[in-house]
Amino acid sequence: MIKQVSVYCASSSQVHRSYKEEAFRLGEIMADAGVTVKFGSGSVGLMGELAKGVLSKGGEIVGVIPQFMVDEGWGNDTVTRQVVTETMHERKQILLENVDAAIALPGGCGTLEELLEVITWKQLGLFTRPIIIVNIDHFYDGLLALMKNAISERFMREEHLELWCVVDSVEEVLPAIKNAPLGRRDARKYAAI
Repeated sequence: MIKQVSVYCASSSQVHRSYKEEAFRLGEIMADAGVTVKFGSGSVGLMGELAKGVLSKGGEIVGVIPQFMVDEGWGNDTVTRQVVTETMHERKQILLENVDAAIALPGGCGTLEELLEVITWKQLGLFTRPIIIVNIDHFYDGLLALMKNAISERFMREEHLELWCVVDSVEEVLPAIKNAPLGRRDARKYAAI
């Protein structure tokens, strides 16, 4: 049973409306399924739309944000619960605690960094839950091609492709989580070339 997920996504308000609509829809889907969403607590961009989607259906959304971002006024005051951290590292740790999956919507450097970190953690056996990459409008095609190139150049092993699942729409996220194999705490399968 899926109880809680972490969602990585952009806070940019300048992105195309289709990305925002998908973030809102993901929030609705999670709330309808009774799944608590943890996210970076932004109030604009995909983060803001995700929160609105969850709240529009009466769901629970937990914002996790470092104090310096609160001080800058970047937080989302509409969240069900907000966790304020001292550092970005603590924020990322809390985002992954007790979740049943990590989900990446499109985003910039922060989203990409979070996604690659959780993939690395899964490779090392530190995170064993499904990682779902939502490839809206082929946003992640370049990253996925880079990962395949890293495999062909022998920086990674073919088995590393099992660390994540790729879907094209938010409607596919819950089925992908349910059908994804769990990672292993025995990281030797993935860690070395």
